[in-house]
Amino acid sequence: MGTKNKGIFLALLACSLWAISGISGQILFEDYSFTASWVVTARTVISGILLLLSAKFIFKENIFEIFKNKRDLMDIIIFSFAGMFMLQFAFFKTIELSNSALATILQYTCPFFIIIYEAIKNKKMPSAKTFVLLFATSIGVLLIVTKGNISNLITSFPPLFWGIMTAISLAIYSIQPQRILKKYSTILVVGWGMIIAGIPANIVHPLWKPTGVFNFITIGHLTVVIILGTLFAYLVYLSSVKYISPALAGVLTAWEPILSNILSIFVFSHRLTYIEIIGFILVIVSIAFLQKDI
Repeated sequence: MGTKNKGIFLALLACSLWAISGISGQILFEDYSFTASWVVTARTVISGILLLLSAKFIFKENIFEIFKNKRDLMDIIIFSFAGMFMLQFAFFKTIELSNSALATILQYTCPFFIIIYEAIKNKKMPSAKTFVLLFATSIGVLLIVTKGNISNLITSFPPLFWGIMTAISLAIYSIQPQRILKKYSTILVVGWGMIIAGIPANIVHPLWKPTGVFNFITIGHLTVVIILGTLFAYLVYLSSVKYISPALAGVLTAWEPILSNILSIFVFSHRLTYIEIIGFILVIVSIAFLQKDI
């Protein structure tokens, strides 16, 4: 497998894990009264602890080495708060104030922010073809998550603000840690990112004040959300930007709503509409051309 193909595979795998955990999260929220704020705290703190324990005892790393250099320490703090924590908090805040459709659409504006950043950094504007394909992908995502009912996106300023913050946070998550990833393992960077992000998460909703009904079923779904949808998904996604550009990794997040809808057919007896199928085709075709240019 070539370097670029490896990066694409990792990004798609991360999005697949997010889609799977999203199904479990929906079940926890709708059927067992869990709150998004507590789940965010649980997933960051528990995933962070497990990753650092793995780095220490399995990979024999010096997990505190990253704190010896002031620049590295500042980078991991910025990554933790502006990337890791804000990405999750802003996404769920958008859903709380509006709906998941709006949150997904606004999150997908992330590639535009990455491309603008890279254009300024490299002093080179992307081609008109890239913008057209990005727009086509966005339309495809729009059709998938709204099923053609655009009225679902009518909203006020607060959810719009938090939705845009989700996209910016995903862009920061994709771009900001690239320097320290050259010095430290992905496990160490993501592990500390999770632990430090757990500080503001615990302020919003302490881990020791759980919500929801706990039984074997919910523990299973929580395991999926924490282990697959957080520990492995964030680890794998950040690993992908070692092999492909952050812009391409951001574009590939469009796979998540596609797989979520497919999984919903089997879990929630969801019936696909022609609008959604058109959206699938538009996203897949656009990404196939985009991956050659970015």
